[in-house]
Amino acid sequence: MANSEQFADWIVKNPQLKGTPQFNTVASALQETLAAEQVGAGQAEQYGENVLYEKPQVSVGRKLLQSGIKGVAGAVDIAAGFPENVKRLAQYATTPGMPVPPPASPVQTSLTKAGVLTPQAEFNTPVGRVADFTTQLVTGGGVNPYTAGRSLLSKPLAEAGKDISRQFARAGGQGLVGGATSEALTSAGIESPVAKFLATGGAMGAAGAPFALRHTAADVANQATRNVTPEQMSQAQELVKRSYSLGSPITGAEALAKVTGASPLTSVQRIVENSPQSSETMATFMAQRPESNAQMTANALRNISTQPVSSQTPIRLQQAGQNLISGAEKGLTESVSPFYKQAAVDLSTVQPNKQLPIMPSEIKVLQQNDVIKNAIDHVINDDLSGAKGLKPNDPAALISAKKYLDAQYTRLSNKNLESYDKEKAANVFGATAELNNYLKAKSPVFAQGSHNYQIAQEQQIQPIKAGPVGAIAYGAGLPEELMAQQSKVIMPNAPRATTPSDIKRTVDLLRRKDPTIMEDWTKQNLEGIFNETAQNLQVGPNQFGGAKFAATLRGNKQQADNLKALITESAGMQAYQGFNKVLDVLEAQGTRQGGGSMTSFNQQFQKELSEGGPLAAAKLVFKPSEIATKYEEWQLGKNTKKLANMLTNIDSIEQLKELARTGPRSAKAQTLVNSLLGGYISTKPQITEEQK
Repeated sequence: MANSEQFADWIVKNPQLKGTPQFNTVASALQETLAAEQVGAGQAEQYGENVLYEKPQVSVGRKLLQSGIKGVAGAVDIAAGFPENVKRLAQYATTPGMPVPPPASPVQTSLTKAGVLTPQAEFNTPVGRVADFTTQLVTGGGVNPYTAGRSLLSKPLAEAGKDISRQFARAGGQGLVGGATSEALTSAGIESPVAKFLATGGAMGAAGAPFALRHTAADVANQATRNVTPEQMSQAQELVKRSYSLGSPITGAEALAKVTGASPLTSVQRIVENSPQSSETMATFMAQRPESNAQMTANALRNISTQPVSSQTPIRLQQAGQNLISGAEKGLTESVSPFYKQAAVDLSTVQPNKQLPIMPSEIKVLQQNDVIKNAIDHVINDDLSGAKGLKPNDPAALISAKKYLDAQYTRLSNKNLESYDKEKAANVFGATAELNNYLKAKSPVFAQGSHNYQIAQEQQIQPIKAGPVGAIAYGAGLPEELMAQQSKVIMPNAPRATTPSDIKRTVDLLRRKDPTIMEDWTKQNLEGIFNETAQNLQVGPNQFGGAKFAATLRGNKQQADNLKALITESAGMQAYQGFNKVLDVLEAQGTRQGGGSMTSFNQQFQKELSEGGPLAAAKLVFKPSEIATKYEEWQLGKNTKKLANMLTNIDSIEQLKELARTGPRSAKAQTLVNSLLGGYISTKPQITEEQK
């Protein structure tokens, strides 16, 4: 900024510009500069004193109050005076020989003319002017009112006090450095506003380096939650609380990873688990997990069924399948039996306009087929056939032989039975068709019964036999083997053809024969899977067993849909909802990183957690000495311990949100703002009588 002589000299040399904006700007600058120089001359008498110089009529408190008002006014002037400053800079850049104009301060000028700001309340000693500089910085934005107010409203008083104290410490430290630098520049005769702005702001930036370089747990939390929406944070907090209510707590990192699909915070958790200062907290938390998971799962399974594990459960399920199939076949037999009985009567008598009865010569032709001959021989000699002792050409014997062949075909064509024989089944099928066609041609009543039988077989009996119920009914082996076979049928690990509709149909059919079998079987099978996946490892209890259990049950969408159908149809929607909440918690545990070498994410976060703190700048001096290493280890432990306490808290996500909001990025930004404010304050003149 130019002095009064330069402004006056320019006015004298440029009378032709009188009335122009440039002339008016320089004239205003002359008045402002004369006032500042007059005050400076008066202050010089006390320059160099080490104590606050106090005029008798004005107290130090009044001076500090005026400094505070100037700080607020200056902050407003930055915005209010912006258009004027742009105009002045433009005039300076386009007008040859024009002196550098001072910054505009419309609010402070108005307060001075109104008598709110007075020359008597200005500090006039070096120490006093440093105090004035610092106070202006604090009230002009060095202490952010928004973040301070938010801390007071959202945090306990003690924590809010710490936040605000840090802001005052940062602004105060930078203010003292900035004020001292400004005084030193004035003492050296440097009056250029550009030089003052750069030198003062630069010194303040260096003073704020410990804050600007601060990497803390807050910075890590900020980075880890950068792309997480408020809705996801709320869902994660609800999941954490649910895990506590169910008895198997999860960490905030695990909950966020479950909700978002992946979270860098799990890398932070791995570091926290490995850090000596926080490992005990995390180890205690995780050591309880296997037992808690077992208890939580057992509670949910009791909502499905209260029956204990029993070797009879798979046998009961098999029996239900067999009873269902035999009952269906019995019902079909009973439904067509009247047709066959009537056909036997019709074929035994000669009536006008009717087919001739079965003739011995026709039987001889049929018996040329060895399968048919063997079937006829079997039924007329079998005590249980209902045709024992009948002649081969008796209609009842032929109908009984036809039923026998149907049963043989079922036995030989069922892939689930040991009697399965594809070649023999084909021979029986051909013989059955031949005998059936003969009887249908002889008797329309038989033809109708045969048609009904065939439709029922195709649409009802065979689908049941070929489906899950058939596989369950015809299983073989000890109860343990039966249970494994049944599980593959009802709960396949990698379903391709089994759908929720199939599950629903199967459960519905089996419950008709045993109303409680499906809920008992479902509970027992799920319990067996949990015991298998969560069994202890060689090194001790399996902390990842619960997550493996959840992945085994619903590793893909079709598995999850089938599981929902099974539990809902077996025990009801409420039982499923309770079990599903347990799986959500167990699934979240699976997002935890296992032991082993650290990823690049882990290494990045560990580096940041080992930095920061009030000695961050000083640490640079000692690198790579043992002092720096010890400091990094101490800082890492301090931060990981804080994160461990947060991650294992029921309000983990709420604490994480607050921690992220108060991260060091705000400190870095505020440090820069303070440096710019300080540079601006250093260019402002003191209040003088001439300014009023």
